[in-house]
Amino acid sequence: MIRDFEHRLLHTCLLAVFVFTLSSCGGAPVKPVNNHINILADNALNIDSLSARNIKVSSDKSWQSSGILLDNGEHITVKATGKWSPAPLLFQWSGGEGSTLWATEVPYITGGALMAKLGHDGPPFEIGINKTFQANDYGMLYFAMNDPFKWQFDNQGELDVSVYTSNNRSSDTATAKQPTEIVAYDYNEKSGKGSLSAKVTADHFQTRNWMIKKIGEIASSKRVALHAGKESLQGGNYKVLDENSQDGILTIKFETLW
Repeated sequence: MIRDFEHRLLHTCLLAVFVFTLSSCGGAPVKPVNNHINILADNALNIDSLSARNIKVSSDKSWQSSGILLDNGEHITVKATGKWSPAPLLFQWSGGEGSTLWATEVPYITGGALMAKLGHDGPPFEIGINKTFQANDYGMLYFAMNDPFKWQFDNQGELDVSVYTSNNRSSDTATAKQPTEIVAYDYNEKSGKGSLSAKVTADHFQTRNWMIKKIGEIASSKRVALHAGKESLQGGNYKVLDENSQDGILTIKFETLW
């Protein structure tokens, strides 16, 4: 118990030193350009006509996959409720807005704030308690608390996060839920190779067909080339490199083609 308290006290002291150092340097870190998303006005997406995907984001974990694969051009609104803390023994709690007095993993985002990124290697951006943005690429949506990841072991609390997307029309039950639950997605811009993993439903053939269509859409956004003799789906040319089904998860590896 004493050891745990010492760790928490050290966390708080380091936090105070960080804040003092930052204020002494005379300015906040420069926010990099994020080409993966465009921040939109809060009312850019009418969420009254949408069905939310609800997830929980823990304060004591680093990047957590939402399981939501966003489409290129899709509009998204994220709303967060609840309380979490980087130093619960010192009664330092907040919602997704965080606090400027807290230390950070990402220096240009408010300490303790809810942050997100599009894709495994996408630049992080601040969500807070409410943010609307447009995805400029296909990618899995990740969330985390902006607290130094090496210090998250003593954090407490979680946020209830609701994700509204322009693809989730509540008036259309056929599209209100994603037909296939995506587990992982990855794509390498340099090699043109990627992979998509999803849970297999009762109908394996239907799951695979949905995944192939999604890969075609991704390929269309990456490299559009209609060469004679090459298979085309949804405007995108690609070839399947490998398929593997294990423990109810189907993974398809692919390569986009010129």
